[in-house]
Amino acid sequence: MSNPYELRFRLLEMASGYLYDQQQKQTQFAIDAWEFAKEEGTANMELFKGLQPKNYTIEDIKNKATELYEFVEKK
Repeated sequence: MSNPYELRFRLLEMASGYLYDQQQKQTQFAIDAWEFAKEEGTANMELFKGLQPKNYTIEDIKNKATELYEFVEKK
């Protein structure tokens, strides 16, 4: 059984991993959309900027960890 500190650490790891995976998926989508726009001749800097995924923050990690912990608390 994990102590409370280990549990918190694991939740932060899980939250960080989840957000990282989400960002990777968004990045791949942006790459695919950009390549398609280039093929169609509609690629421009406005589109490029709009496709960039948002970086997650420490606050985002803490919020996701809190969301995961809520699941743990439920019996």
